[in-house]
Amino acid sequence: MKRDVIATPLFERNLQAFLDSYADLGAMRFIERLKISYLGMMENISTFEEIGAARRRTINGKSITLREYVLDVEPRDFLILYRVPPEPDQPIILLNIRIGGQNKFRWT
Repeated sequence: MKRDVIATPLFERNLQAFLDSYADLGAMRFIERLKISYLGMMENISTFEEIGAARRRTINGKSITLREYVLDVEPRDFLILYRVPPEPDQPIILLNIRIGGQNKFRWT
């Protein structure tokens, strides 16, 4: 069963900032490769629930499992942090996106 995928405002804002900065540079082929990789991720992420590395975190006293997905867009990598809720009728939530080199999310 395929799940819906939704994005948080933080994810959308960061992705739009990346797209805008590369568009300003005129990197249209890079943006096209990013789009192809992103669409492939959307297909995979809804089909395979355990595709990324899992991390258990406690947020506001509640323990949740977050996963990471690496978009390989030569010459950069993008790391996407997402959550797969345990109930199969709930959508996958894309939480944040980071650009290459920064392959770890910092937790405070």
